[in-house]
Formats: sequence, structure tokens, C-alpha cells
Amino acid sequence: RPAMKREEDCEMRGVWVASVENLDYPAAPSVSAEELRIQADSVLDGARESGFNTIFLQVRPCSDAFYPSEIYPFSRYLTGRQGTAPDSEFDPLAYWVDEAHKRGLELHAWINPYRIARDLSEWESVAENSPARQHPDWVVQYGEGYYFNPALPEVRQMVVDGTVEIAENYQVDGIHLDDYFYPGTEFNDGDSFAAYGGDFGDIGDWRRNNVNLLVSSLNTAVHQVDEELEFGISPAGIWASNTMHPEGSATTSSFSSYFSLYADSRTWVREGWVDYIA
Repeated sequence: RPAMKREEDCEMRGVWVASVENLDYPAAPSVSAEELRIQADSVLDGARESGFNTIFLQVRPCSDAFYPSEIYPFSRYLTGRQGTAPDSEFDPLAYWVDEAHKRGLELHAWINPYRIARDLSEWESVAENSPARQHPDWVVQYGEGYYFNPALPEVRQMVVDGTVEIAENYQVDGIHLDDYFYPGTEFNDGDSFAAYGGDFGDIGDWRRNNVNLLVSSLNTAVHQVDEELEFGISPAGIWASNTMHPEGSATTSSFSSYFSLYADSRTWVREGWVDYIA
């Protein structure tokens, strides 16, 4: 694996390159391979010139892909319509990996595991080959958005399979998850709790365990492909305040990744399920 590796004593100086809503790449959807290359080169050159050594490229913002996938359709944020590929059989992820390495940068593939659509209009335009269309019983609406149900073993396996697909087919230096797990406390998963939550008296503990199962499975799967791959997560900043949990931090925010998103990052670190926390 001719991937880039920082020296042991060199800090990670990373920059997120977000694709959702075309925040960073591409600036506007395009099927043009030439345009997608030009925009990638611009971001990569800017990152190198600014002193970064790691790119976190968002390759799965909404149950989609910035690369040809056997599981997920091409992203609407890439070409303008979910399921539509770039022209000339262009593979954006392969290009980003190659060009990042030419510039001495690591490339980490950043995925969002559960989000499908951010609103009704996006949901209505989900491609027919999307796993969300193929398995509507895996989908839960929450607010304006649509998400895969983290309680389902089939959903967790899909996320793992999709991650292995990246790790096996691309010379990425790592796999990265951001801070979106359960979207909130009012998630409509009562039936799943009744079916799968028999060992848990508290639905919050059960939800956290569902996320823990995904994280531990991803850790195992990623390192089975390549033990040198880095697997990391950037959880929301406050695990819990000490007013909410006796082992929490001296903070006053009522928002907590532990209670609001069911992301127990402290356990991930203590169990060694992640190589880094950002």
C-alpha cells in the first residue's frame, strides 16, 4: 500500500473537505471530469500551501458515494442527480488519493454512516438503486430528514461493507466518521427497542450500545483490510457536562454527544476502538 504516512513525531494537521451542500467540493455539481479535476487540484494545492498534511474528504454525505460503489449510488452533490456518474468514467476518490499523495498529503475517506436525505425534496430524489429504496423498512424519518435505523444489524453491516469497499479498493490512509450518529432523542425506534432491546432497561443505553457495535465493528473491519489504516471519529465536542453525568466535564452546555446523539466517545477511546479522536 503506497500510502502517505506522517513521521511518528509529526502532528496531524488536517482539513475537512465537505461535499454536503457543495460546501467545499465540488463548488457546484458537475458531470465534467475536467471540471472536477480542476476543483480538486485547487483544494489540494491550497491545503498544501497552507501547511496541512491530511485531507478528510467527505465521500459519503447522504448514503451516496463520490466513487463507483456496489452499494451506494453516486452523490447528487457530485453530479447534480443521485445515481448519475461523472463523464469519462472519472473516479473522484481515486483522483483525490493519487493527487493528495503526489503533494505529500494523506487522504482519509470521511463518511456519514446513517444520513439518507436532509429534507423531503432530497428524499423524493433518492435513486432507485439506493439501499434506502431497496429496504424502506430500514429508514426512519426524523424532523425533516431521513436516516437509517442504527438498531438494525443489517444497517450496521451495510455501513461496514461500504467502508470495507473503500478500504479494499483505494489507497486511502484512513477512514473518518464525523459527529452524526442518532439525529436526536425523539428518534422513532420504539418497535426496534421492543425487538432488540431486551437486555436494556434504558433506551438511551441501548442506543449507545447500537452505536458502539458499529464503531467496534468498523475498527475490526478496517484493520483487517490493513492494520496500518487509521480509523478516527470527530464527535461533537462535549461528551457530557458534570451536571448531567458524574464523569462529565466542567461545562455548562445542555447539549451532550452522550445524551443527545448517543455517541459514547469516552468508551471508544478506553476500548481502543479508534486510532484517534478529533
